[in-house]
Amino acid sequence: MLTIQKSFPQGEIVTIQEPRVDMSISRKFREEVGKVIEKKPAILILDFEMTEYLDSSALGTLVTILRDTKAYGGEVRLVNLNQTLRTLLKLSKLETMFKIYDKLEDAMK
Repeated sequence: MLTIQKSFPQGEIVTIQEPRVDMSISRKFREEVGKVIEKKPAILILDFEMTEYLDSSALGTLVTILRDTKAYGGEVRLVNLNQTLRTLLKLSKLETMFKIYDKLEDAMK
């Protein structure tokens, strides 16, 4: 299990438990989050507190998660991104596609 799922009143929180999300686990990551998306949460929070690295396949997975969530009117929020992950999202121009929060409490509001 790469993720831990927890519910809150407006949706679901998925905590990624991998320090590196790369091609070897991106598919499993997408499958696990896909099961959460099937519940159609209004807000899906992805918590990256334990994650240090994402590769291009992981970024593609994030875009797929965003597309699938927006398809039913949901929203994806990212939280606890380290500076490396923030820079990666900025360089790949994905930071404008996601709502990014420093603290889980803020993302849950």
